[in-house]
Amino acid sequence: MPKSRGRKRKANRNAPRRGHPESVSAMKARAVADLPVLRATDRAEARGDAVATLELIEQDLADREDEYFWRPDRLRRLWQLAFFGRLLPRWATSRWILGQAAQSLDSRSRQRVRKAIEIALAMRGGEALAESASIDVRTRVIDHDWVFRQLLLYEYGGLQDFVARFASAKLLSGADLIHEWARAPMGGFRFVRECRRTLVWEDLSTNAELESLNLGAASLLDQGECALGRLVPIEGGAMFETGPLRVPESLARCVALDPTGWVAALSAECQRQHGEAPWIVTEVDRFDLLTDVPPGAQQMVARAVAGRTEEQVTHAIDPDPGTELTALVRAALSDQVNERDPGVSPWPAAAAALLDPGVFIAIAETVVPTDQASFERLSRLLPAPADALCRQIAHDLERAA
Repeated sequence: MPKSRGRKRKANRNAPRRGHPESVSAMKARAVADLPVLRATDRAEARGDAVATLELIEQDLADREDEYFWRPDRLRRLWQLAFFGRLLPRWATSRWILGQAAQSLDSRSRQRVRKAIEIALAMRGGEALAESASIDVRTRVIDHDWVFRQLLLYEYGGLQDFVARFASAKLLSGADLIHEWARAPMGGFRFVRECRRTLVWEDLSTNAELESLNLGAASLLDQGECALGRLVPIEGGAMFETGPLRVPESLARCVALDPTGWVAALSAECQRQHGEAPWIVTEVDRFDLLTDVPPGAQQMVARAVAGRTEEQVTHAIDPDPGTELTALVRAALSDQVNERDPGVSPWPAAAAALLDPGVFIAIAETVVPTDQASFERLSRLLPAPADALCRQIAHDLERAA
């Protein structure tokens, strides 16, 4: 497990000095020097060993001045896999495979990345294209753009290629229908209603209603609004491979009738909106492993449950997100959550908070035997895999009593 937070770093002699721009040759040399550790961590992940991957990262951080070298989303994903282990459903491993395919370093992936960046930037408009040479802009697209990720993994075959060439038999055996995920088409859906464990959608290609696991994919949608996404099969149901993209109904219907033409249809709609306040936002905060609730929506729910106004949050000395999310879980345990307060269903947000290892540790440190009934009740309200975690805690409390 990484112990890097707060650790004093050793000086990195190869790091550029402040005030002196790094030369292109120095950047290339540093990139080449980083390749061995990147390839080693990728191999460990492809073996399905999250703990070994974290140990390699920790060893690297001990000698690296730049503690932000490793992507936060990757570290978060690995922490959850290592921490919760066998309590996680098989679809979590499938999403882990998506994350690995998106970070692949081989020569084929570089060509896919270049093409996907060009299209993703074009959808953002002329200003984004003008800044396309910027490393920061390209990195942001790679890490946070919904369109880029869909192109890289599906249209350009990144997921299928990773599954065929790099993923170990052990990793694949723990996944949930990953081969079907790789072939899943883009779809257009209308959000119908939310239940505690499931979301109900209208498939605009058939007008039939269907259900998906409620990981918070509708957090940014009002009832009746539409989205693009890939609905994939899992044991006992279906889910979105990642949170869907909110779009106008006309575009969702167009894609539903012609899934293979989604890129051209979305590009045309984005071009039409250039110069206006953007209705379609392709940039997302992160692609989470165990939730589709955006971090901002989680904070909104936590603050609404706590009864904190925006003014109180703004003037707080240290509005720690971890503290707010821990308070949300405690409120859910003590049955102090009013479902109508936040404007967003609180249960997917509470589930996401509980599945943050830092929040879970904070909750576990204060658990007492009399909390057994509270965890049993919460297990009936939260979607998977938080429900299984609550049942496990309740079982442990019962045995300890």
